[in-house]
Amino acid sequence: MRGFVSVVPDDLPFKRDFVNSVLAIDIGGTHFRIALFDQLGRQLAISEGATLRSGGREWMLDEIRQRARTLLGQAERSAAACGISFGGPVDFRHQKVTSVHSPGWNNFSFAEWVDANLGLPCMIDNDANAGALGEFRYGAGRGTEAMVYVTLSTGIGAGVILSGKIHRGKDGLAGELGHIPISESGNTCSCGARGCLESLSSGWAIAERGREWRRRRGDSLASLGDSSRSRSEGITAKEIAQAASQGDPADLEIMREAARHLARGLLTVIRILNPDRIILGGGLTQAGPVLLDPLRESLSALASPTIVYSTEIVTAQLGAYSPLYGAAAMAVDLMGQ
Repeated sequence: MRGFVSVVPDDLPFKRDFVNSVLAIDIGGTHFRIALFDQLGRQLAISEGATLRSGGREWMLDEIRQRARTLLGQAERSAAACGISFGGPVDFRHQKVTSVHSPGWNNFSFAEWVDANLGLPCMIDNDANAGALGEFRYGAGRGTEAMVYVTLSTGIGAGVILSGKIHRGKDGLAGELGHIPISESGNTCSCGARGCLESLSSGWAIAERGREWRRRRGDSLASLGDSSRSRSEGITAKEIAQAASQGDPADLEIMREAARHLARGLLTVIRILNPDRIILGGGLTQAGPVLLDPLRESLSALASPTIVYSTEIVTAQLGAYSPLYGAAAMAVDLMGQ
């Protein structure tokens, strides 16, 4: 392996002219984004908001309808198609959301709803596959034939691109990196199994580990200067990372432990697929050195002295917008069908 968190040169120019625009929608657990792009992947306009989890599906659909119509009404070029990135399981073959953890969304035909309400042909995929496509077309994955986009957020997932195309597998479940077994210990995962990577290295796992430490120590987030919040159960992975960056020894160890498990998961991907590049995206990457430094150290410590891989591991060039750009790419592809 080489070049961990390296910078990918922006030297691959686009070649095509454009006429129409496309609509891209990204729905995540905390934020949603709706944007117009041209056919070259250049963002023309965007509307963003915070996801109101208590609002449910109908609130979200109303927000999308209103904001999308506003953007479409202001567009200089007519939109020809729509792409959606959804932060949860999606049945790509039948173009339906299948998320049982998001009330009201399970078995929802989102693409049909867009066609009926916005008058656009639509394609939907999960956020990991969308993020992979976004980085492959417009970000850190350009110039590769095989790459894996890993989303490190509340959960952990991956989008796999082989020979320039998203690899879905027989059941459409390829890329479930968060649910590969890493340890016999750990909390029960959202999938029902124990010891999954997601139960050890995800945002919710880091937050839960932080709560366990604080209950055990009777301690607080003193380094964050918020004693009232520190006594609550609402501690987040972001706060753990902030405390670690300020030198809290327990939180540093929590981040190191998460990085060690994550390294095992990434090495598994490298040894099975040997991709050109692994791209790390999602909110957890914002933790910076307190996660990425021990990850690099663990990758080096676990590397084989006799089997050497040249796979690069880099951070997402498009940042939090990788899935949105992937949604735009889906819409552009749909135009050509």
